[in-house]
Parts: sequence; C-alpha cells; structure tokens
Amino acid sequence: MVSMYKSPIALILVLVLLMMSCSPSAPEAEDALDSEQSGRSSGEPGTVDDAGGVGSESVGDAYVDSFGNGGYDVEHYDLAMTWKPDSSQLEGVSTIEATATESLQQFNLDLVGLAVSSVDVDGQAASFSQDDSELTITPNQVVSAEERFSVVVSYAGQPVEGTGPVGTSEPSGWHTRDGFAYVVGEPVSASTFHPANDHPSDKASFTYRITAPSDLTVAANGTLESKDEGSDGQTTWVFDQPFPQATYLTTIIIGTLDVVDGGRSASGIPIRNVFDTEIGAAAAPVFAKQPQMLDHFEELFGPYPFDIYGSAVVNDSFGGALETQTLSIYGVDVVGFGAQAERIVAHELAHQWFGNSVSPERWEDIWINEGFASYAEALWLDHDDPSFTYQNWIRMTALLAGPELQRPVHPPEQDGLFELGVYTRGALALHALRLEVGDEAFFSILQTWAERFEGGTASTQDFEDLSEELTGRELDGLFDAWLRSSQVPPELDGVDLTRAFSGSN
Repeated sequence: MVSMYKSPIALILVLVLLMMSCSPSAPEAEDALDSEQSGRSSGEPGTVDDAGGVGSESVGDAYVDSFGNGGYDVEHYDLAMTWKPDSSQLEGVSTIEATATESLQQFNLDLVGLAVSSVDVDGQAASFSQDDSELTITPNQVVSAEERFSVVVSYAGQPVEGTGPVGTSEPSGWHTRDGFAYVVGEPVSASTFHPANDHPSDKASFTYRITAPSDLTVAANGTLESKDEGSDGQTTWVFDQPFPQATYLTTIIIGTLDVVDGGRSASGIPIRNVFDTEIGAAAAPVFAKQPQMLDHFEELFGPYPFDIYGSAVVNDSFGGALETQTLSIYGVDVVGFGAQAERIVAHELAHQWFGNSVSPERWEDIWINEGFASYAEALWLDHDDPSFTYQNWIRMTALLAGPELQRPVHPPEQDGLFELGVYTRGALALHALRLEVGDEAFFSILQTWAERFEGGTASTQDFEDLSEELTGRELDGLFDAWLRSSQVPPELDGVDLTRAFSGSN
C-alpha cells in the first residue's frame, strides 16, 4: 500500500518479533445528504447544450465500487480547509484544475458525508446534486474535449470515519481525536474530506491551505511554503506537493506536534519528521536510520523521486503505517514493535518509489506496491544486518503468511486486497525473479521500472513485459506460478515452502 500494515498484521508482527528474538453541524449535513442535496451556486439553472456527453461516475474498478470517475483528468488540487476542533467541523473550498478527455455536459466527483453549498465551473455557477458518495455537476456550458477547466466546490460538515476493515471499499480517511486530527486510509480516503477523483489512475499535484487554531501545528505532504498567523487566533499553513500524487496518499496532521530535523541523504534529500509532542522522545530512535536507508535504496532503485521525505507518528493506534507521499504516517503502536519497526520504516520508504512515484493502474495490481515494499525490507536487512540470510527470511515470510501464501496475488480475492499473501507472496515472487535472471538484470529491471513509469501508473502486465524486454527471456511461467497459481511453488532458494508456511521447517 502504500502500503499499509493493517491491525491483524501488526499483531502478527509482534509474534514474529518474539519468534525472532534469537536473531454545517453534523446533523444538518447528514439530513441534507440523506435527502439527496441539490442546488446551484447562484441564480437560476442555465440551459445546457445537449451535444456534450456524461462522464462516467465510476472507473469500473471492482475493488472500490463506484469510486473514481471518467471524462476528465485532474492536474491539480488546491485544497483550502478550516478545521474547528471544538465541533470537529471541517469547512473547505476545493479548486480543481482538470482537462476534459471527452465533451462533457455533466461529470462527477467523489465526496462522502460532507454537504456542498456551491459549485462553479470556469467561474460560472453550476448545477449540482449529491447522492451517497457522488457529487454530480452540470456546468452552464458544455466542456469541450481536450479543454482545460476549473471547478470550485464549497462544502462543510463533520467528516465520516469508516467502521469497516481497512482494505475494503468503505471510505476512511479523516480521523478526529481529542484535540487533534489526522488523515490516513487506503484504498478510499481523500473523498472523506475533499471532492476528488478518488482513484490512483488519476494522479495530480496538490496545494494544501490548512487553517487551524494557532496553538496547534499542521503537517502535510510536500514542503511548507508559508505560515500566516491571523489576529483571530487562527493560523493558515500552506504546503506544496508539486509531484503527481494518488489521492489516497494525502496525509494532513493537526495537533500538538514537534517537527524534527531527521538529517539528509547523501544526495541531499532533507528528512523532516513529525511527532506528537507526548511521544516524540520514544518515537525518534525508530527513525534514526532513514538517511542510511534512503542512501541504500537510491543505490538499488535509482534517484529518490521527490524533493523531501520524513515520517510522522500520531498518538493514536490504527494498526501500523501508510506510505503517504513524502511523509509516511505511523500509529503510536508501531513504536512498540522494537526491531520489527525498522523493517516497517524501510517498507514505507521503499513505497516512495514503488506505489507512490509508480502507482498501480488498478487496485488489482496492488502487489506491485506491497510485494515490492516488502521485498525492500529484506534488501535493507541484507545490507544492514550481518546475521541476515535470505533462507531465514523466506522461512519467516512463509510462516507469517501461513495458508494465505497459497492464494493468488494477481488479482487478489475480492475481499483480500491487503491480505498477508499480497505482501509476502509478492515479495517472494520478486526474489524468485532475482534468482532466475541474476542480480545485474534484476536491479536493472527495478531501476528501469522506477524511471520509465516515474510520476505515473503501471500494471502487472507492464512489469512482466519490462522484465522480458530487459532480459530477453520468456518469463510467463515464472509469473504465472508466483502470481496467479492457486498453489505457491513448493521451493525457493533451497527452502521447502510447504513445510515453512506450516511451521514444520
């Protein structure tokens, strides 16, 4: 997932550590949405030329139901939001710059649980309606194919928090706690706090303009550009994220925070960490090796794809971490993972190449996020831990996955988008590829993958094609066996996997 280590995984990691020890008001907003809110920014509904088409209200990705939309490509989100901790209310004005991919007389954005008060398209009031997670917009004039256009949406309410398991299509992103708030969620997150084309196939740059009480600190993706303290006890923080970013990779953190200098990589990438003030002293040592990790991964994967990195730890437990772009976010529970925490830190950093810079074209391709980042854990340990062996790593990986190792990872089962097998079998598939083609070809594949698809999206088929292109070998059998077969290959690097995942080896 990002990668995200989910709560069940966090519990298993603790077990593994022990085993390895020898090595508007909310009611008003809800009422408005329950009755399907509709309206216009101002004036009477205009006449719409019927020559335009209707953008799809879904990209047809079965793993996320109706989320994602068609008919346009977003280029930039400018998100102005004010958070009121006393009432847990969020007020926002989102400006979205996009290009129509077809002629549009109507199009959709995703937005969950927040009431829209006005919509403008290219400076003119537009008709709109809300139904469940869909914001349907009818501009005053048809937007021509290939035409750039802007949408301004004003909205407010109390963000909903998902109650279903992480990795399902239930939206979960904005989380409010006593005196602080933070954003983390996958696969559907952004639409819980701003209108979006909420699917990784439509990446965009971001500007965040977050206003909060002046006694709180705000952190977000990208680089802090300005901080304007007003006379009303409110401060506006502006962050710039100029690199294309999938919507679920946004994080915003508002609270009593310490922003800590985490050093620089050898290539000059600054690292800034953000810790809840109450836990900073305990959290900081967990991230001490980030500069060295960044150096090693640049040697293996190629240049770091962004201009800043860091990690944030909030004083709340959500089962692990998420590789939110340039600022990975962790729950406080990760701090207690001991030696295992270092693996998670490596995992989330590796996602900046695999998952963030190169994002999955569709959610069925999630293994090219999670398998890659999970294998990066082994690559880091091989570099940093003299006692590390790949054979022991394979045994522990298979034991961690258990019977889930036998399930195909492409595509994963409908309810298994983030099950352990996607992480573990995906990582083992990469090790099998490495053994098959040799180190020189394998790392050439990883570097070319990161370079060729930088800032965009890619699919499993793209990775298979690239591997065959660079090696000149037919690799269908290997990928079929490791990604799509209902039975994992019985052996890898001298390890009997059937015995390993049963715990008898």
